[in-house]
Amino acid sequence: MAQDTQRHDSKLVDEGQRNWSSLIPYVTFCYNATEHSATRFPPFFVFMGRMPLWTVDLVLPELGEERKTVPEYTATVIDRLHKASALVRENLQKAAFNASTWYNRKVKPKFFQPGENVRVFYPRRYPGRTPKWQSFYRTEGQILKKINDATYLVSSTSWKVPKIVHVDKLRQIYTFK
Repeated sequence: MAQDTQRHDSKLVDEGQRNWSSLIPYVTFCYNATEHSATRFPPFFVFMGRMPLWTVDLVLPELGEERKTVPEYTATVIDRLHKASALVRENLQKAAFNASTWYNRKVKPKFFQPGENVRVFYPRRYPGRTPKWQSFYRTEGQILKKINDATYLVSSTSWKVPKIVHVDKLRQIYTFK
């Protein structure tokens, strides 16, 4: 018995690791019922306008919930979804700003002008070749536009459409005349 308990304390899968697929719905439910760090809401609430029902909710008596007609309940859920959507957008903007600030804090300032030729970092690894001798700045491109202090719009003949590239993935091409 102690061995069985120890086996399930650290993971849900049986020793033979054959039952993992049967546990996916439970793991998904728990993930969807847990508050997301960026949105500050559980995904289930964002999509359904209410918190999920756990097994204990089915056993316990309902408290404080008055019965509503279908149109009243629908209006309540729609109102909740609109408010949650606005808060989620606000929280996602804050999270994106914080992530961007954190990422950009160690970036050395570089400035490029439109029309300037650059090399773009492309970390493709080839099997059988050591990364030590590979050049990850092989893609050449041209600056089309500065979007902000950290990103540029770059076009390359090897791309179908121009891409937005972070400044730390760009190197200036020097030419000697």
